[in-house]
Amino acid sequence: MLGRFFTPLSVASVPLIYGLSHRALLRLGATSHERQLAGIRAHYYVMPARGSGDLPVLLLHGIADRAQTWSFVMPHLTEIGPVYALDLAGFGLSGFPPGQRYATITQQVAFVQAMIRDVIGKSVLLVGNSMGGWIAIRVALESPELVTGLVLLAPGGAILRGRESWEPFLQTVSLADSRTVRTALRQMYGRPPLPLYLAEHGLRSIFQRDPVTQFIATIDERDMLYPEDLRVVSVPTALIWGESDRFLPPESRDFFCSNLPNVQVLILPGCGHMPQQQRPRQVAEFIRRFAQGLRGQTQTNAALQTE
Repeated sequence: MLGRFFTPLSVASVPLIYGLSHRALLRLGATSHERQLAGIRAHYYVMPARGSGDLPVLLLHGIADRAQTWSFVMPHLTEIGPVYALDLAGFGLSGFPPGQRYATITQQVAFVQAMIRDVIGKSVLLVGNSMGGWIAIRVALESPELVTGLVLLAPGGAILRGRESWEPFLQTVSLADSRTVRTALRQMYGRPPLPLYLAEHGLRSIFQRDPVTQFIATIDERDMLYPEDLRVVSVPTALIWGESDRFLPPESRDFFCSNLPNVQVLILPGCGHMPQQQRPRQVAEFIRRFAQGLRGQTQTNAALQTE
């Protein structure tokens, strides 16, 4: 009997949370926009720069997430420059590629490239969590002129030992039952807040939608990131990882730390897979310091060129 009342409330809780975070972003000074990018309807938020900073920041969320995941971080990045948070194709309020119910990594990369070229109009500090970090690396590899720097929060996509490395992850994100949901929450958050457990059915419904299930089903090892890919990343890069993150395969952190050249690393004790939600001020402070370093490096290079 209790389930008859609890399940609809649980399913409704996730849209309620998204609605509240949307209104919170607007109250904080963000604006909401839609336009066509790479043939796909795109939705994104913009928060204007505060002060003299002019380096745009573009934020990319992870799988089954949306732009509002950055709600707590965006206001603390505006001194760097204008801050953009994009709903990736098929997630949030963004649409799908024509004739599809999901977007491939290649299509997501083209989507982000179009966002930078057509909306922002200059090179960005590209920040990505999980799948968003995977996409961000691909954008930097294909179009380094669009990326001034990379900040990666527990990025996905590491080839590791091939698809077998990812089988436990794939089983977890299926969220087939209540036990799996609880496992996923502990892997993602370490100690999940109680409201997330109450939103169990809503979370399952999100992970069981086509943009997630079809994306996972069609991943090819050729789409993954290899050590040789990371070693030729040519833009300054920083890595943030929660010490309690068990969501991705356990070798993932070492894979990125070992292969990204000259990477700056921040490990957050007691934090899981979503540092932007669990440690927003620490994440924002680290990103601001990284951006200051980029600014100093740019000024030094400009001075050398005039000598």
